[in-house]
Amino acid sequence: MNVLRAAGCLLFGFVLSCGSQDGPPAAHTLEKVSGDSQSVAILGASAPLMVRVVDLDDQPAAGVIVKFAVTVGTGAVTNTVTTGVDGLASATYTAVTDAGARKVRAQITEGQLFFDLRVAAGPVAGIVATQGQDQGANAGSVLPIQLGAKVVDGWGNGVTGIPVAWTVVSGGGALSADTTVTDANGVAKVTRTLGAGAGGQFVRAATVGASDSALFHSTGKKAMTVLAGGNNVPQRCTSDLWVAGNYAYSGTWGDCAGRGAQLLNVWNVSAGVTLSDSVFVGAGTVSDNEVSADGTLLLATSEGGGPPNGLYLYSLADPAHPALVDSQLVGTGLHTGTFADIGGRRYVFAAKDPGAPALLVFRIQVDSADKIVQVASVSQPANYGIHDEYVRDGLALVSDWNAGLRIYDVGNGVMGGSPAAPVLVSSIVTGSAGLSCNCVHNTWWYHDTAGGKRYIFVGQEGPNNFVNASGDIHVVDVSNLAGPDEVAFYHLAGAGVHNFWMDETRGILYAAYYNGGVVALDVTGTLTGDLASREIARITPGGPDNTFVWGVMLANGSLWVSDMFSGLWKVSVP
Repeated sequence: MNVLRAAGCLLFGFVLSCGSQDGPPAAHTLEKVSGDSQSVAILGASAPLMVRVVDLDDQPAAGVIVKFAVTVGTGAVTNTVTTGVDGLASATYTAVTDAGARKVRAQITEGQLFFDLRVAAGPVAGIVATQGQDQGANAGSVLPIQLGAKVVDGWGNGVTGIPVAWTVVSGGGALSADTTVTDANGVAKVTRTLGAGAGGQFVRAATVGASDSALFHSTGKKAMTVLAGGNNVPQRCTSDLWVAGNYAYSGTWGDCAGRGAQLLNVWNVSAGVTLSDSVFVGAGTVSDNEVSADGTLLLATSEGGGPPNGLYLYSLADPAHPALVDSQLVGTGLHTGTFADIGGRRYVFAAKDPGAPALLVFRIQVDSADKIVQVASVSQPANYGIHDEYVRDGLALVSDWNAGLRIYDVGNGVMGGSPAAPVLVSSIVTGSAGLSCNCVHNTWWYHDTAGGKRYIFVGQEGPNNFVNASGDIHVVDVSNLAGPDEVAFYHLAGAGVHNFWMDETRGILYAAYYNGGVVALDVTGTLTGDLASREIARITPGGPDNTFVWGVMLANGSLWVSDMFSGLWKVSVP
């Protein structure tokens, strides 16, 4: 002890405490020897993290307990080590499967210190889209969020400093760079300018060593405009429509305006929209009409207003003036009908109205004495019953209101069904979207021309189908027909969906939205969640107080819109 300090501590025979304000000096000091600032491989072990403990005379201190612990990040480290005669103690850090910064603490009673380590990502194994997916913007404009692709190792860790090559796959437009390099998080970014066209546009990101590539989807938005027509059925309200060649056919809904019998209007659409003829059908509603694939026949279904309700078949030898071939009366009426050519024969699949709802199948043989022959009647749940049907590839999609979407084999072969003996393959009740019913009204089975997934779009016709219409589009993945799965939806606030048409080449769904007009929706690529960003355009051809769209159809390079209030319109595609 310092002599002067000792003397100052003796006073009146008492020994006073003369330690510093911080207490007596620490008995041991901890020093870092080696192992700091290492890079450790995934699932690997570090080089020793070595410390030395010395006493007050700076001599190695044996038998001192040193505790090690990971304080930042994951992984493990030797917990407790006792110093040897050289005062040294060491521990080994072992990494797990996530990369990033690590901090390891070495601690004795008198103090502590820290080692900084980094667990390095493994070799490149893949690349995934992490930023900027499914954006929508005006065609030709710059997307608001950059596209970001993350290069990952086999455990999903971002790999730094990796070049990523960017390529426009479809849609045209431009990228700010052909190649960008991943940042500290393993993400490479690029700015995307959309091409001039409407609908789905794709960009691919790829890198050497990745087992896959990242595909980015964007939607180019573009307006629809009125080209011709409108306000041309003042005496009645318009129902469904069909366009074939230079002529269009639209039904009327007498109950809507309370103005007389059912008419099937014939329009010359070769130049503008001009009424060519009106065919009397009955007293209620011509609820559906369709032209056969070869253009020789026109069907119309009728309901409401009492007999005669049912199926009407017309020859289109003179397409400007359809001539009745035959009819098949159905007491409660038919809401909808569709042609289907299966096994070399022609059929009509039709929805029998409530009372005893059923899927009816008629054999059409116009060259025979019996031109319309019913071959099947498949009863449906009495909870309203069928509203619509769609037939493709030997499968009939039945829109069965609260019983949901029902898929029947009618010649596909998956269940041995036929038009005369439909067999149920599967069914699904799509979500109610907060409404009081599931209200499965209509469907469209989309075959992606790129050979991708198969989706069925389901239209939900909710309660209050007029001024306060409601109902969403529900998307069902039927890649596995036996296990349909609802994967996405589209909601238009304050409006309800009715009928669909599809441009499968461009991947654009056109939806008639009652008081919402017509919505064009981009459905290219993988569909999931909320499809709001995929809206391309919408139009209310009759204006906000004169639009109530029943149906829409793409033909002759234009959209044809049947509006219950304002008649038949010709609209541009986006």
